[in-house]
Amino acid sequence: MRFIDELYELYRGHLNGDEEDITAVVVGILADQSREDLIDLVDDMEEEELFQMMATYMIEVMKRKVAMEDEQFPATMMH
Repeated sequence: MRFIDELYELYRGHLNGDEEDITAVVVGILADQSREDLIDLVDDMEEEELFQMMATYMIEVMKRKVAMEDEQFPATMMH
């Protein structure tokens, strides 16, 4: 994706691979975008990029739901 490539080039010297740094950059950039800007980014994606984005999103949401359920209803130990 061209947007990601440009973003990476802009921040390349400032990122150390730490997930928190990357998250802060991505969230900061996305917060400055309008809904229309985000839709334009999606429209510019190749089919494989769109698939990967949706798959990653869905996997992360499912993980969070499972984690939340596990916190609410911890499995009891069975003997």
